[in-house]
Amino acid sequence: MSAVQSFPARVWAFGVDLLRRHRFARFLVVGGLNTAIGYGLFLLSLALMPTTLSALIVANILAILFNFLTTGALVFGVRHPRLLARFFAVYAIVFAYNAVGLDALENIGVRPWLGGLMLLPGAVIIGYLLNRRFVFGGAA
Repeated sequence: MSAVQSFPARVWAFGVDLLRRHRFARFLVVGGLNTAIGYGLFLLSLALMPTTLSALIVANILAILFNFLTTGALVFGVRHPRLLARFFAVYAIVFAYNAVGLDALENIGVRPWLGGLMLLPGAVIIGYLLNRRFVFGGAA
């Protein structure tokens, strides 16, 4: 091995160090993963479930469980099961936001797959702020 690292190796090392030192950077990466998984589950549920609401319910339950593990462990360094009820409560609020938003958007002719995508930024902001304050704030 050469004492001089290649450019890709230096970039990788910088990224790993950044994630190790900064919670917000970890939140962005984990949030991107969670968003992709959650939206993928929503699309899969739309294909399998009879209504948009039933797809939203199934996708949210599965996504919440996945998000609890990733957000708790990778962003806040906490994964204690006692926090799961508060985590679900936060996502009940996010669910209500999505349910009301999807219904309103469908009523004006927006397809559910696009409506879900349009609502993502607000859902991410609501979820992060509530998790930081009410779920992981005292534990992290």
